[in-house]
Amino acid sequence: LEALTKHQAPATFFVVGTLLESNPELIKQILAAGNTIGNHTWHHKDMSQISTMESFSEEIQTVEKLYQQITGQEISRFYRPPQGKYSEANLKMAQDLGYHTFFWSLAFEKLLGRIHPGAIVLLHSTSSTNAEILDELLTKWEEMGYHFASLDDLIKATAS
Repeated sequence: LEALTKHQAPATFFVVGTLLESNPELIKQILAAGNTIGNHTWHHKDMSQISTMESFSEEIQTVEKLYQQITGQEISRFYRPPQGKYSEANLKMAQDLGYHTFFWSLAFEKLLGRIHPGAIVLLHSTSSTNAEILDELLTKWEEMGYHFASLDDLIKATAS
């Protein structure tokens, strides 16, 4: 959180049910630092195997309910399928629930060489390595001329 704040790099943390249950204070800290929380499902299942709206919405709405209890707010309508696995029906279900679905365009191993305008970078908040290199990584990207924006800003930019 310190590195993100230092570089004015708004982040979206896609959370699962266990994180909400085990660390509600961290959720509050993430929000207080100006970041966004997105939905990563309750159980982190392979969502491509879920074929009914009832099962899909249970994974999503259970996260919504606990998030509301913890923060007093509605969760941002951002969804990232666990492991990037989905079906077209899942994408439609997420849309029907009012969600924008996001995937990543590059992950940790290829961060410097493959950065590009509009990149969505996948890092894991549970990774000590990701946390340790974040300040240096953001500094290098700034030196390369990049700036950081929120998913809300990305949606606005693509809508115009």
